[in-house]
Amino acid sequence: MNIDKKNVLLASTVIAGMAFAAPAYAQDQGEETGPVEQQNTDVNAEGAPIAEAQDIVITGTRIARPNVDSASPVTVVGEEVIAQTGTTRVEDLLNSLPQVTPGQTAFVSNGATGTATVNLRGLGSNRTLVLINGRRLQPGDPRQPVADINQIPAALVERIDVLTGGASSTYGADAVAGVVNFVMNTDFEGVQLDASFGVYQHNNRGERAFGDRLITDAQDARGFTYPTGSVWDGETLDVQLTMGAGFDDGRGHAVLYAGYREIEPILQGDRDYSSCAINTAGNCGGSFNSPNATIVDPTFGGFFFGVADGSDDFSGFGTPGAPPYNYAPVNFFQRPDTRWTAGGFANYEISDQVEAYAEFMFMDDRSDAQIAESGTFFAEQYDLACDSPLLTAAQGATLCAAIDGEADAGDPVADGVVPIFIGKRNVEGGGRNDALRHTGYRVVAGLRGDINERISYDVSAQHGITDYSTFYSNDFSLSRLRQALQATTDANGNVVCADPTAVAAGCVPYNPFQGQGLVSDPRNGVTQAALDYVLVPGQVTGDVKQSIFQAYATAELFNIDPMAAVTVLGGVEYRQESLAIRPDITFQTGDLAGQGGDNPPVNGDLGVTDLFAEMLVPVLSDMPGIDSLTFELGYRNSDYSTGANTDTYKVLAEYSPISEIKFRGGYNRAVRAPNILELFSPQSRGLWSGVDPCSGATPEFTAAQCANTGVSGAQYGTIAPSPADQYNAIFGGNPSVDPEVADTWTAGAVFQGGDMLPGFVATVDYYQIDVEGAISTVGAETILRQCALTGDSDFCSLVVRDPISGSLWAGQNGFVINTLQNIGGFSTEGVDVGLSYGRDIGPGRVNLDLLGTYLLEYAADAGIPVEGGDAVVDCAGYAGSFCGFPQPEWRHTFRTAYNMDNGFGVAVRWRHIGAVELDQFIDDPDRAFSGTPDERGNLASKDYFDLTLTYDVNDDIGLMLGVTNIFDTSPPLVPAAYGTDNANTWAGTYPPVGRYLFASTSLKF
Repeated sequence: MNIDKKNVLLASTVIAGMAFAAPAYAQDQGEETGPVEQQNTDVNAEGAPIAEAQDIVITGTRIARPNVDSASPVTVVGEEVIAQTGTTRVEDLLNSLPQVTPGQTAFVSNGATGTATVNLRGLGSNRTLVLINGRRLQPGDPRQPVADINQIPAALVERIDVLTGGASSTYGADAVAGVVNFVMNTDFEGVQLDASFGVYQHNNRGERAFGDRLITDAQDARGFTYPTGSVWDGETLDVQLTMGAGFDDGRGHAVLYAGYREIEPILQGDRDYSSCAINTAGNCGGSFNSPNATIVDPTFGGFFFGVADGSDDFSGFGTPGAPPYNYAPVNFFQRPDTRWTAGGFANYEISDQVEAYAEFMFMDDRSDAQIAESGTFFAEQYDLACDSPLLTAAQGATLCAAIDGEADAGDPVADGVVPIFIGKRNVEGGGRNDALRHTGYRVVAGLRGDINERISYDVSAQHGITDYSTFYSNDFSLSRLRQALQATTDANGNVVCADPTAVAAGCVPYNPFQGQGLVSDPRNGVTQAALDYVLVPGQVTGDVKQSIFQAYATAELFNIDPMAAVTVLGGVEYRQESLAIRPDITFQTGDLAGQGGDNPPVNGDLGVTDLFAEMLVPVLSDMPGIDSLTFELGYRNSDYSTGANTDTYKVLAEYSPISEIKFRGGYNRAVRAPNILELFSPQSRGLWSGVDPCSGATPEFTAAQCANTGVSGAQYGTIAPSPADQYNAIFGGNPSVDPEVADTWTAGAVFQGGDMLPGFVATVDYYQIDVEGAISTVGAETILRQCALTGDSDFCSLVVRDPISGSLWAGQNGFVINTLQNIGGFSTEGVDVGLSYGRDIGPGRVNLDLLGTYLLEYAADAGIPVEGGDAVVDCAGYAGSFCGFPQPEWRHTFRTAYNMDNGFGVAVRWRHIGAVELDQFIDDPDRAFSGTPDERGNLASKDYFDLTLTYDVNDDIGLMLGVTNIFDTSPPLVPAAYGTDNANTWAGTYPPVGRYLFASTSLKF
């Protein structure tokens, strides 16, 4: 059907989109140093003495420490790496890290929120906390209340800290999978202009859909058109001006910035591998909502017939007839986007004990999500008169005779009216467009300082708000279609709407039965006046707000280790969050045909008061066999206005027998309370992507199994599958859900080269995260299959089939109820590996950096009985409609750079994504996946290479040229029914549209 999934809580998977972490590792620090967090207190990564150690705050704790050591694995991405990857969208850089699974990206159109989100370990964006300088970034969209990293000005980012694993005791709820902390360059001096331009290039060459079959062969078989040869598109322009200076004899400092970014669109029709939708057979699918009306009787199994250019074409379902409509080309592959950003950071020393600081950030982002034309989508039954002036005499007679011959249809000809469902694509009106706009403001103000040499404090308040609006155009009004399809002839021989009240309200007859294209007479087809009447816009506005007051003090108490004091931190935080979603009447009533159902308004707020404490306990140092031994403890109590009360805590330890070796590990208890949408979102109709195993002429399940789901004996083998693999469901919140709890274990080691191999660092870290009572949905297809397999009333009561057709997609009477609840949970474990080496060679310096993750387990326990016993499914090495985004067992990023003393530099990055199998074969005991695509559509491993050339003309002028995905490697192709996020692939995981060439310059004045 290709109905818009924008407002659908797509929960057809229990663990959709979970992925895994890389080691505690820094890719870059200043002059290409090794991992930041592994540096020793006395020397840097190159083994050189540190002139003066100053206490700093690292991600994962609020206690300032004399070095950048960390007991938790933290990946640090420095500003040079950010620049050399041509980053204008921060999410593209984060998604290339092995511990990140994509969230919302620029390559999502159908179902887009217009935001960019980050998803650590694949546990969900709502379980990943995003910080700016250690403080929360407010939610970016009321429909998905998680941070929108579009608000981050990439050119001002000094580094990105990625802490994977629970951090709720330090930062509060949402930090279940970990934290992404954007550390901004608040000490910038001077005036700097950064500008970059990039463009995508791809050679259309006929990619392989499944096995040896070419996508172009599948398109030729359907008669679909597709592009050939080289294409250049998707241009990106990004400009930022930054100014910074001290004032009042150095007591104060301020940094201001302003930026502009423009991204041009790419259509799915611009790539041969995305210009048709692949179905589960590996062929080009499509929609029976065709340019020429497709008519079906109420049983949705008796017959289809397409009306083409006035001729009647009857055919049984699945046999030759009017070909399915190719809805893919009109969809945006990359959304166009325009973003303005501005802001500033300032601090001022009022006295020796008091420093004031402030932050302000503004963003206005506009993006268009265009998808295929709207349609009638077989959404409602229309009772059409056989002598309607919209039909030719032959059509009316043939239609009535055909319906009259259907046993299940009765004898509708007695009154000259036949019940029909219509599938007609609005090719005359063009694609549906969702104009998305987000305007965000974030203000922070605070005071900090030292009361004395042992006690310091920090008191701050912050407020963030994001205003949201969407204007949806070119969609059918179902209520107006009802009126416009009922036509008669007036006294003057004109074709008019049959209802005089509708005529008075401007009704114009809409005729889908006479072929495609605009005409002047409604007898001959669709007129412009008819489009003007049946196409209505819809608008939704809303906002999400976050206010935080926080105060804490740090004190050095006493010494166990003579070299360092025990430090404690205690504080209080109050956080208030609210959101509002205000749909207009067309959205509220579900009047838009392409929206999948009604969208009720939402209003709500919640507050939480936190008491928290941390303790850093240096125990021993500089002893035989003990270079250092330190414990890190934390506790937080959270009291929610909803009545929930939670406790989180951490126990971490670091032990170094010698300065070159450190062992680290610990335990974190994390908790996430339900957000406002999860609690109070009204239940409404939406769509899920997948397969009805009881549809088709030869269903996957037996008649007895399908009977459990409500399929009658007469319906079995006659239920039409959805051509677009989209089915109806009821989604919504649940005020009874409880907070979810996560246990995170980490254990690892850090090895430094020391005097023998300066500049070398290696890390190995094991992680395990168990989430219990996860707030999620069981998944519509899981409910459907478990009902069929077990007959359990807990599942079968959630499956409602259309009483006439048995369909779950045609009309509004068939659906699966899939509301939120506390399901069994998620579990993931793996090993992160990091290697870094840097040394001077010849006239420059070489740096080698590797980040890799080996995935041991990626499992979900839906808390449901599964036939055969085990309810836990391990998705490591799989992808699909249940497992979600690809979860390869091995994934890495390797980067090598050589920077010469004369200003020239070169960097090469290798991104490897391991092979995965489709999860429909997860229980296949005979599977033997060789690592190459086979007839079942499994995904081979993919390797992508990037190259960057730099030249520093002088201290004030820098130039850069680069290309990502040098070899124009195309993404693997998979049917949408298996859970892909866009255009026959997982566009956020794999570079989807070809090589990207960019040039940038940095001018400092």
